[in-house]
Amino acid sequence: MNETAYLDIKGMHCVNCPIKVEKAISKMEGVIEIDVNWQSEKGCVTFDRNLVAISNIIERIHKMGFEAVEAKEIQA
Repeated sequence: MNETAYLDIKGMHCVNCPIKVEKAISKMEGVIEIDVNWQSEKGCVTFDRNLVAISNIIERIHKMGFEAVEAKEIQA
């Protein structure tokens, strides 16, 4: 079953950082789509929760050297 989660991502220092995050996360099994915005430090990921948990996605982002937490609420 597909789910969408919103993330707060800290530690991106240049416009290439979100590209790296998007490439790494999109390769994870179960991830359908990810969009990361450098300026707002926000991310949106759609994934199949039967194949991957949001905690696994956040852990992968942490391993890349960024801080990531699931956002409490959707912010435009």
